[in-house]
Parts: sequence; C-alpha cells; structure tokens
Amino acid sequence: MELKSILAGIEGLKVKGSLEIDIPKIESSSQKIKPGDMFVAIDGFDTDGHQYITEAVQNGAKVIMAQADKLTREMVKDLPADITFILAPDTRHAVAICACNYYQNPSKKLKLIGVTGTKGKTTTTFMIKSLLEKQGYKVGLIGTICTYIGDKNLGDNDRTTPEALELQELLSKMVKAKCEYVVAEVSSQSLKMGRVDGCQFEVRYIY
Repeated sequence: MELKSILAGIEGLKVKGSLEIDIPKIESSSQKIKPGDMFVAIDGFDTDGHQYITEAVQNGAKVIMAQADKLTREMVKDLPADITFILAPDTRHAVAICACNYYQNPSKKLKLIGVTGTKGKTTTTFMIKSLLEKQGYKVGLIGTICTYIGDKNLGDNDRTTPEALELQELLSKMVKAKCEYVVAEVSSQSLKMGRVDGCQFEVRYIY
C-alpha cells in the first residue's frame, strides 16, 4: 500500500521524504523488519523502540515513524538520505490508525462488539459468541484465553487485547473468513495504550 494512504487521517505529522512509496508491511519490532518495510518506534514497558531505529534501517526499513518527544539526535544521526522519516505526536495512536488503513479498515466491514470491565469479560464474550452462533451467524472472538474464527481456535493469546497491528490483521482475517460479528475483550490497558484506536464498534458493553 502507498505510504500516503497508510497515513490518512493522522493529524500533526511532520514528514521528511517521499510519501509516494509502496510499503510491504508495518512493524513495531526492528527484528521483524524486511526490505521496504515501515518501522514505527514505540516507547514500551520494558524497552523504547526508538533505540532500535538504526537496527530497523539496517534490516531494510525504508520508512521510520518516531515520536517527537522520545527522539534524540543520537538515534537518527546516521540515517541514510533516502529514508522517509515521520514525526508523530503519539506513535501508539498513529500506528493504530496506520494499521486500520493498511488492512482496509476491517472493523467497518464487521459488527464489532467490545466488552470491557474489571471482571467477567471472558465469560461474557463467550456467552455473546454462543448466542449469536445459535442465531446462525459466523462469529469471531478475540480475548484473554484465545482467538476464534468461527469454530477454529487460532491458539493462546499473550494479552487480553492484541497490539494494534496484530488486532487489525486478525480483524482482516475474520472479514476474509466471512465472519459477520466479532466479539472482543477490550481491556482498560488497551484503551489507555490506544490499541483499539480507529476501530468502529457496533456495541460497547461496559459493566
């Protein structure tokens, strides 16, 4: 997808370089970068992705997105001239919108039901999934225990609500699998970290 389309709808960006380039993939891990990819530097709990900008470039990244208040000159002093460099006010929010754009906004093609609260999210999502399936709908589920596409279990999850790039990829797979509904556990942490930014919810169930 063209970089210009990936960045659509994100405000406050400062760009140096071309926006008319095709991006094979967006990654927030420098180790997963392949030639031509876009690397988004995110300040995480254990490590700051801005420390790995050079490694991302060495692995072939052609686009770097960084957060203005996390960047130092040392991190970018040796960047090649042909790299497109983007400064964003908040890379967590930006990567969520980029992911929505890259995967063609899958939540708009589904009826997405979000369940958030202190306790009972897992039980509630499975109940909703079961009720919808009894009505004849094909349902996806994203939650603490695992992810389902219909009756297919995709395996255990690392967290209640996936990071934005993984979340949008899962929703895209559910669109392709012709799911009509998706029920997702939405943790308070995921809301705080912007993982569901850009998602269009049909229903938000809060208790």
